[in-house]
Amino acid sequence: MMRHTLFLLAFLAFSLPCTAMAQWSVLRGAGPEASFESTARPTVAVKASPELAVVAQGKMTVSLSTDSSFSGGAAGTVWYCLSAGENAQLAVALADAGSLYWHPGILATNLDFLPVLYSCGSDRPGSVTQRVFVRPVHLDPWMPAFAEKGAGWTAGVLVSQYVWIVDNGAGKLLVEYREPLASEGCPIVDDAELRAFVHRADTAFSARFGKNGDIDADSLVPYAWDRAGVSPRLLSVVLGSTMERPF
Repeated sequence: MMRHTLFLLAFLAFSLPCTAMAQWSVLRGAGPEASFESTARPTVAVKASPELAVVAQGKMTVSLSTDSSFSGGAAGTVWYCLSAGENAQLAVALADAGSLYWHPGILATNLDFLPVLYSCGSDRPGSVTQRVFVRPVHLDPWMPAFAEKGAGWTAGVLVSQYVWIVDNGAGKLLVEYREPLASEGCPIVDDAELRAFVHRADTAFSARFGKNGDIDADSLVPYAWDRAGVSPRLLSVVLGSTMERPF
């Protein structure tokens, strides 16, 4: 009897952590509620508006920058989902910095060389930083993938970009709402037009963050390894700089 009891206790001690690990397994993929879901801490679900349909999704390796240059450093993994509608695109990406650490808030993205029309945010962990800017199409990492699906354009890209630093600095969630630039001349300067664009961007998706277990790993279809035309070099620049972990 004592032997059976000890065996049962040993079995429970081994199986309970394994069960917990199964429940907390980190997956990123398409879920029943949103086209982009992650079971990591915190859980993330990004849902595009009904007017935007998924055209490409997958995961890929990028060489992460450790400064503001184009050159890469350590390898990181990016899970992405691209959706498109009439004259509108949505790019969602979650980047794992691996052994590095993402710069927080205002330092999160390299935009020094782009005309920024609007910016708000803070360096507080977990807060969102939003920027509206114009990106030349030849510097856009997503456009070839959209073009392959018949959803691209050759004009400049008007972008409303949202950035969250998650998982204690190890992860970066990046969402871009995008429209073709109406003119190849000066960017938008009219306040009403800019406000209308920001409103369209803000309503083009919803991002929900939760706790462990909020998203059932069994309900996800994990993204497969697939670059789908996305440029790793340009994506590294868009993701911004990393640094050594401060702890």
